[in-house]
Amino acid sequence: MMTEKKRVLVVDDEPHIVKLVKLSLGDQNYDIVGITSGKEAISYVNNNAPDILVLDLMMPGVNGYDVCQAVRENPKTKGIPIIILSAKSQMLDKLNAIDVGADDYMCKPFDPDELARRIKLNLSMVT
Repeated sequence: MMTEKKRVLVVDDEPHIVKLVKLSLGDQNYDIVGITSGKEAISYVNNNAPDILVLDLMMPGVNGYDVCQAVRENPKTKGIPIIILSAKSQMLDKLNAIDVGADDYMCKPFDPDELARRIKLNLSMVT
C-alpha cells in the first residue's frame, strides 16, 4: 500500500530560499509547494490545507506573523504545524512567533538535515 505524500507548504518572499528548501527536502517523500507571498499563502492554506507549513517572517504586505495568526484563527487549519524559518534570530522574534502560534523556529542560514528532521518531528506529532 502506497502512503500519500505529505504536503509541505514553503512560504518565503525570496524565490531562491523556496528553491533551496525544495532541494533540501528533495530526497524526502514530500509534495512540496512553494509560495512567495503571505497573502497567497493564506489563500492556499484555506483552500488546500497542507500537512505542514515552513514560513518566513519578513515578507512585504502580509508577513509571517500575520499568516501564522490567520492559520491559527481558522478552525479548519488551526492544527497545521508551523515551522518558522527566518533570518530574525533575536529572542523577542522567537517569542513573538510562539505567541501567534508557531510550533517550531529555525534561523537562516539553516542546515538542510535539521530542517528535514524538524519537519518529520512536527508531522509525527499530528498524525
